[in-house]
Amino acid sequence: MKYLLLLVTFLNLFAHPINLTKMDFNLTNKIFHLRFISFNMEKSLHKTYNDEKEIKNDASMIFKYTKQHLKIYSNDKQCLLIPQKIIVSNEIIIDEFLKVQCPEYNKFKIFFDMFFREDPTQTGILKIYNSEKEYVVNFDVNNFQKEVEITKKVSFYEFLKMGIIHILEGIDHITFLLMLLLPAIKYNYKMKNTLKDILIIATAFTISHSVSLILSAFEIVTPPPKLIEILIAVTIFLTALNNLFHFVNYKKEWLIAFLFGFIHGFAFSEALRGLNVNLSNFIKMVVGFNLGVEIGQFIVIVTVLPLLYFGIKKISGIYQVFSIFGAFLAVLWFIDRVFALNFMPF
Repeated sequence: MKYLLLLVTFLNLFAHPINLTKMDFNLTNKIFHLRFISFNMEKSLHKTYNDEKEIKNDASMIFKYTKQHLKIYSNDKQCLLIPQKIIVSNEIIIDEFLKVQCPEYNKFKIFFDMFFREDPTQTGILKIYNSEKEYVVNFDVNNFQKEVEITKKVSFYEFLKMGIIHILEGIDHITFLLMLLLPAIKYNYKMKNTLKDILIIATAFTISHSVSLILSAFEIVTPPPKLIEILIAVTIFLTALNNLFHFVNYKKEWLIAFLFGFIHGFAFSEALRGLNVNLSNFIKMVVGFNLGVEIGQFIVIVTVLPLLYFGIKKISGIYQVFSIFGAFLAVLWFIDRVFALNFMPF
């Protein structure tokens, strides 16, 4: 019944990305709020929740797990986390609230590694704020402990790094990028022409995904994240298919990059939505994150281009093999995301 409900209402169920825990810590009322997907808790507790009632009945175990993987220290003393309530939306999104008691509320050492053991791609993003100040910090499997001093500044470099990691860990985005590069490598006989076409493709992709990232981050256009994740699989499949059947001439590959780049930009922005920080901090976050995505994209191209170039030029049929494999991955992602099966490890 659960998966039937997911299939029928997939556009609404995932108002939140699966591998991200969003958190905010209100220093005025001392409430710490976490939002995450129930699948993550199921994997961590080795349980299956069939409906909202089962999740709420297991609230004590959820709070216990959270307190084991979220620790806050102030003045070298551990803060007390007091469970308040759990709210479940659409049988799949969990909002968890805890009261925090600390000696003081200016400097913190925060430890967070919820779901990291089960899924190394998991990340957490936390906003700590009061009526005058705010701070935003990111957590991942390699950075699960942070020292925080509440200031009015948001670290540009924190979000630059987050953007780089986002693209390097986004196997679907990398696959799409590689599918775009293959025709430029195969059908140009000179490296100079190959590099020229790749530059045009990368520029077109950058322009479009930057536009949609900004529109979504500022919540001007906010398509359902689940729909975007499914459409990303579709963009990979169609691009791979075009490599095999040439619906669009390879000299116009930039057009595919430009059109489909809008979809990928909406996915890039999801980590930044809903944080409600002030405008100057938000601009810093968006610019830093987007620049990080571009740096990550550049790293991917520079790393794989020599291998792809010499592989395609020297090994007969490798172009077709890469394209078919890309299409195969896209089909698996599509099935996994439509039915919320979570069998794809990346």
